[in-house]
Amino acid sequence: MPNILDKIFADKKEELGSVKSKVPFSEIKGKLGHQPEVRDVRQALSQSPPSRIIAEIKRRTPFKGELRADFDALAIARTYAENGAAALSILTESTHFGGNLDFLSKAREQVEIPLLRKDFIFDDYQVYESRVNGADFFLLIATWLDKNHLADLMALGRELGMMALVESHCEKDMEKAIAAGASLLGINNRDLTSGKTDLGISRRLIKMAKPIPETVLICESGIHSTKEIREFEEMGAHAFLIGESLMKADNMGEKLSEFVGERTKI
Repeated sequence: MPNILDKIFADKKEELGSVKSKVPFSEIKGKLGHQPEVRDVRQALSQSPPSRIIAEIKRRTPFKGELRADFDALAIARTYAENGAAALSILTESTHFGGNLDFLSKAREQVEIPLLRKDFIFDDYQVYESRVNGADFFLLIATWLDKNHLADLMALGRELGMMALVESHCEKDMEKAIAAGASLLGINNRDLTSGKTDLGISRRLIKMAKPIPETVLICESGIHSTKEIREFEEMGAHAFLIGESLMKADNMGEKLSEFVGERTKI
């Protein structure tokens, strides 16, 4: 029986076919060169005080439903940028997460920090689409893509000036990501097939990835406290992608400032 991740990718393939019929590949490629320069993602996420947080903008999830009644993507982007986010992660998948590419392109006009296009990417078209809409880096999910496919999409991203954040959830995924040459390694504590979260995933995979030279390690999902951030920084994590803890906070700016860390603010 297909799981939710398979369902999302199947829906994305159907959607992409419709998008391509409306906006041909040649038209997307023709928009290259009209965007601002790509921000230096590696520098933004390197481990040094304060804690580096990739703050996520997402309306809903298949597991938790709507996350925020007063959702306003651009207002959230400004709040995050003003309260110490090192980068923003912007969900652009529409059917299951309520995202939109407009969130990405309009956020690019509002903030100067790097932007991650977080979506279910498997096609060259989507990589070009990410660049022309203002992304500085883009997500690839190792669970769903084979090694050669990962390597090809990463190589295309580099041609366009972007890094790929390659996300792993288990040892097999991490081995695949490393073999494909990924240097921006995400460790997702949430199982995308079930929605369950386990911080033990990061505790195992950080140890596995840390010896690989010149990598940036990013913990994703399930981070709720500065205690957890300190633990994973001491283990070797460089940055943290945090979504639901921020989206559900009464005061998103204060919560982000807490994660960034008053103890290390300059």
